[in-house]
Amino acid sequence: MDSPSIVGLSGQLALRQQLDVVANNLANANTNGYRGDRTLFQTYVNKLNVPGREIAFVQDRATYIENRQGAISSTGNPLDLAIDGEAFFAVQRPGGQPGYTRDGRFKVSPEGTLVDGQGRAVLGEGGAPIRFPDRVTAVEIRANGNILVTNEGRVEQAGRVAVYSGGDMRGLRKAGDGLFDFPANTAQPVDLDSPDNRVRLVQGSLEASTVQPVTELANLTLLQRSYEGIQRIIADDDSRIRRLIETLGRPN
Repeated sequence: MDSPSIVGLSGQLALRQQLDVVANNLANANTNGYRGDRTLFQTYVNKLNVPGREIAFVQDRATYIENRQGAISSTGNPLDLAIDGEAFFAVQRPGGQPGYTRDGRFKVSPEGTLVDGQGRAVLGEGGAPIRFPDRVTAVEIRANGNILVTNEGRVEQAGRVAVYSGGDMRGLRKAGDGLFDFPANTAQPVDLDSPDNRVRLVQGSLEASTVQPVTELANLTLLQRSYEGIQRIIADDDSRIRRLIETLGRPN
């Protein structure tokens, strides 16, 4: 197979991977705390042991997560939380291991535990679930994570929301169900009381997805045109090879 066909087929495979990424981004354009994916491609040109010949192809090197924060907007719900800064909430997976998320749509379970939209317990200081007392009439969650509740006319602290960071965010990976994973043994609690801290919690607000639907739709159009262009190159190359075979196969 000649180089134009190899480049074309490898390019179409790379475009298919990119299409999957764009489609997933569009599906999560309204998902709170979602960070869009991007693809990274690399082209190769390898010399062959035949003089004047080389082979070229395209490889999708990696899919990476956008390292930027979504817009924060007010909801008025006192249990909604947004993180202003580079950190993540921790929630308890069914197996007991923590997962990390930017989606702060929280609620109180019938058992009095603060949980996320999937019913997973939100973890506080020390990695323990946060439990509210009975008959709470008001909730205040401060920028440093302290939870103050009004219980039978008395204000008391019900716990503290913990947030975590993993150092180099390039190692962040999506784990499904809206969760992220840090590289092994890199998750560390953020000291929200530190004077050098640049992270704060915003009560009654949620972080929007980083996906821009208009941009993603434009990307879909470009992908379609690129795919069609490559298909024409492959078809032209196939016709060239067919004509060459027909010419060489004719009797003198």
